[in-house]
Amino acid sequence: MRWRSYQWWVLAVVGLFGMTGAGNAQQRYQKDQSDGASHLSPQHREAVEQWLSSRKLALRVATVADCSNKEGLAITRKERGRGYHPYYAVGDFNRDGREDFAIAFVNDRRRQGKFSFAIFNGPFSNSVPAYIDENVDLSVMAFFYGGKGGDLLLGEFESDYCVILKPRGKTYRGKPCLED
Repeated sequence: MRWRSYQWWVLAVVGLFGMTGAGNAQQRYQKDQSDGASHLSPQHREAVEQWLSSRKLALRVATVADCSNKEGLAITRKERGRGYHPYYAVGDFNRDGREDFAIAFVNDRRRQGKFSFAIFNGPFSNSVPAYIDENVDLSVMAFFYGGKGGDLLLGEFESDYCVILKPRGKTYRGKPCLED
């Protein structure tokens, strides 16, 4: 009888700590999710959330923690400012006078090809991306925007390897930076 009481007590303690650990993990996951989109403007966050929920995609907004090139990110932040985010760019990419934005996502269910990105053209009333690339390794890459009249680039930190994302009609086409 004693042994059974001891077993139940151990199971209860293990179960309690196991549930608390699972609860903490869930809370950390939810905090990561909310913090993951904290750098987005409210309008952009709403557009992304509407699109993700309408498509029921298993994606989350990519965070700085997803970038594996910490040194390249640090150098870029020295050059572009501490507020630089590698997976979010805002500008008039298609030169129509309206603000557009590019954002990267991570699918934690995949082992390879976890990253994808989308470009949303303004206005954001329909919350549908103008361009989506679902198979790109962004772990060492980032968005770079040249400002007014500039191009949106996707490239590796501290490297000549990049792709210019040029507007083409209502979508975009990627062109290697070094291509003539």
